[in-house]
Amino acid sequence: MAKHPIYMPKFGMTMTEGLIVAWHVSEGDVVAQGDPLFTVETEKVDTDVEAPVGGVLVDVEYEVDDEVPVGEIVAYIDDAGE
Repeated sequence: MAKHPIYMPKFGMTMTEGLIVAWHVSEGDVVAQGDPLFTVETEKVDTDVEAPVGGVLVDVEYEVDDEVPVGEIVAYIDDAGE
């Protein structure tokens, strides 16, 4: 059983944080690698963050309208439920 962290990515050289504008899955949902998890708004673009692995979305740390620093863990994917 492994939990894989989902980090707030850095989409540009000047990006220091991103705003979560939508979650496409809920905590406890099963996701496949490549599924969109949430949408991040930056000063230049809105981008979907995809699941790096398949499993169950757990331990969601941030909600819609939260500003998240680059590199922070947003949630985890637990591969035990895959």
